[in-house]
Amino acid sequence: MHFLVTGAAGLIGGAVVKQLVANGHSVVALVRDSTEIRGNCGTLIQTSEFEGKEPSAGEVCIVKGDVGKHNCGLIHQTILALSARVDCVIHCAALVKFEAEYKDLYAVNVVGTRNVARTFPKARLVHVSTAYSCGITDGEIAERPHCDGGRFANGYERSKALAERELLKLRPDAVIARPSIVVGEHENGRIRDFDNIYRVFKFIAEGRIKTIPTTAQATFNFVPIDHVVEGIVALALTDREGPIVAQLAARTAIPAQRFLQLIEGIPGLSCPQIVKPSGAEQFSETGMAQRLVRPYWSYFARSPQFATKVMDTLLGRPSPEMDDAAFLRQIQYCVDAGFIQPRA
Repeated sequence: MHFLVTGAAGLIGGAVVKQLVANGHSVVALVRDSTEIRGNCGTLIQTSEFEGKEPSAGEVCIVKGDVGKHNCGLIHQTILALSARVDCVIHCAALVKFEAEYKDLYAVNVVGTRNVARTFPKARLVHVSTAYSCGITDGEIAERPHCDGGRFANGYERSKALAERELLKLRPDAVIARPSIVVGEHENGRIRDFDNIYRVFKFIAEGRIKTIPTTAQATFNFVPIDHVVEGIVALALTDREGPIVAQLAARTAIPAQRFLQLIEGIPGLSCPQIVKPSGAEQFSETGMAQRLVRPYWSYFARSPQFATKVMDTLLGRPSPEMDDAAFLRQIQYCVDAGFIQPRA
């Protein structure tokens, strides 16, 4: 099959491209700035410029564009050439910054999704969303479209929920993949980029955050990137017709308080004082740590339980179990890579 992957220079996009190539598929990688495509292992994938010809099996061609622009910033001839050759579009491009202005999140995550759907109306479309598009909702989260009118912890969640709704209006046959909180590979914790939730890991583990508001019921759902990539590729290859909503999440979530205790179990790392969410005004942190971590506070007070039946059925096995040992591998990788610095 022939694929177009948007956001191919990003963490998930690059890993998806690598998996598709390993499976013998041809890929056109749509990028905005960087033309370097890397898998999660960090290895650079060999590419060439897209010149209108169909890529060979296992080949990756680069085309520059911008999903935030009309026709994804592509000229008419390029769109015609891609439309004639691409069987499936995997839309990974997104702005994943909780602290970003909503207008910027909207421009990329909502308008960008709309532009991709309109630019390639005939190709199968797999849209990478987030499991937390459910907003501030506890209990079981079903694998179905969300209703309007939800409450959201940040602009990122809100923009991704709106993008799903906009997409299904334009493309009722679309496939929506909802990863939960993406972390490193299950067996070794390896991750190419330390970003987003990893900054929270770092500030907590290094003792730069002294107190955290959480409850005994709060949970995190961490999902290994290898499961996410395998799931996205499987959704792209399945002959099942859309619409499909699949949540790529761990089998069970880890309690937030247990998450903090496990960090403290590694020599030199810290566990903040746990306070009730109403005690947030007691925080003494200032500067960068507080500014970057505060958008994540709501994750320490929620307990969604993501259904994973679609992916379990498609892959023929249960979703991965993120037990204590698996999570400790994630933290240990951060330490071994020098991202988290334990106290002497």
